[in-house]
Amino acid sequence: LDLGGPILDIVMEAGDVLYVPTGFPHTTDTVEGTGVTDDGADSKTTSVHLTMGLDTHVFGLTYAHLRWAILSKMKKVHSIAIRTDEVYWQTLETLPLGFLAPKGEWERFHDKGGVMSDEYVDVVAAEMRRLLIALEPQRWDVPPKEIEQVLSHLTETDHKTTLTSTSTSTPPVTITREPIPTRDEMTPIIRYFFETHAVNLFAIQNHMFTNVDPHSDETIMKAYHSSQDQNKIMGDLGAFAGNADMKERYEIMEQKREEWAKDALAHANQK
Repeated sequence: LDLGGPILDIVMEAGDVLYVPTGFPHTTDTVEGTGVTDDGADSKTTSVHLTMGLDTHVFGLTYAHLRWAILSKMKKVHSIAIRTDEVYWQTLETLPLGFLAPKGEWERFHDKGGVMSDEYVDVVAAEMRRLLIALEPQRWDVPPKEIEQVLSHLTETDHKTTLTSTSTSTPPVTITREPIPTRDEMTPIIRYFFETHAVNLFAIQNHMFTNVDPHSDETIMKAYHSSQDQNKIMGDLGAFAGNADMKERYEIMEQKREEWAKDALAHANQK
């Protein structure tokens, strides 16, 4: 597999933070001789880096999850056979939360008590509309020029030709297009993802990883209860989107972990 040349090749210094989006292959090496002594001479130093994974896919914080919720909430078909890797990875991009948010919007989000500005919603809705078209250009009743513009920015030719490829031996097929979800229809779902779902997840994560002592029973129990709280939030997301299967799945997961915890406690008390 030829990945081509690197997009980025840098030397990170102490205190630097680098965000690597999902789907970007990467590797790291320790560069020797980059340390500097007090007299300005090079020295070999120990380099330590910490890699943190943001579980955006596990906790439903991607455009793919937002698309699923919007279409589910509107009683529209959300299952799809994605034909190109390019669009697939675009849909799995993280929602613009935190440092990924448009400039100034995350600060305003906090200043307003966790409420998105209309401009913030516009950014998310516009990208969601673009991805809806890119995924299913033949499904939505939108201007042909808009479809052409969206597909023109894709590099994979297979997807670009989906509108024009026809067979000369068969008559053309008439396609009945659906109205694409509007900005107003998407807004309450977008607000739920940002103002309720993400905020609650962040609060749990902050609680779970504050004052951690891996040798403390209190920390272990905090991690257990936080994990259960996260399952409940995911079940709430399923209920919000009208997906009973997802809600039930996380409720069963909560119940099994509760039973496991009771068995573990009973076993510990027997010792």
